[in-house]
Amino acid sequence: MRNKLLIVSFLAIVAMTGHAQTREMRYGIKMGPTFGWASSGSTVVHNKGAHLGGNVGLVVDRYFTNSIAFSSGLNFDFMRMKYEFEDARMVDGFLTEVQLPVERRVKSQNLEVPLKVKIGVEVLPSIRAYVEAGASLGFNLTDNVKDRYEFYNYSYFDEVYVDRSEQYRMLQASLLFGLGTEMEVNRNFSLFAQFTVSHGLANAFIKELERKTGSILSTNFVGVEVGILY
Repeated sequence: MRNKLLIVSFLAIVAMTGHAQTREMRYGIKMGPTFGWASSGSTVVHNKGAHLGGNVGLVVDRYFTNSIAFSSGLNFDFMRMKYEFEDARMVDGFLTEVQLPVERRVKSQNLEVPLKVKIGVEVLPSIRAYVEAGASLGFNLTDNVKDRYEFYNYSYFDEVYVDRSEQYRMLQASLLFGLGTEMEVNRNFSLFAQFTVSHGLANAFIKELERKTGSILSTNFVGVEVGILY
């Protein structure tokens, strides 16, 4: 299923870039750092700060006028986040009778297809400012999870394999907002820099875990991206 989704995403981008030689179509690459964090709607799951990650991707812009474009592409997000919850754990081979605070550190890789509307205005000769807003559909590719907890003042560290079918969803959805500046170097080549905000819409927890804990888990990040458009 995942391979089919990747193939469909790739073909969609190829189809969009097929007419990139016209000024109606522009394409490029981008990259930059991000700071990711988890948010929840309950007191069961607690965020533990923002953590450095990264983003690289492809950009495809389809202009309908000089000021309005439909923007898409393909993003590879490297997310890091940390959150705390309570759980019964194995300690020295025995299952504790009490719920222990567990600090979970997550490193994930996600593939994201953004769908945005971009509106720009020329502020100086060869320099444009723009805003963009939309949504994205994401696919969680891999997770590396480490848990830390204490029992009678002793710290335990576990590298935990987390089965998505038991805890997490593979599909994700987010709201996207961006503010940036584009500088035209010549007629066919521009540089840009933008500030991006991503807010998770879908609960990363599966329904069963949501009902059990009464909590949701949303993944969010802010980032600064720089890139080249042709």
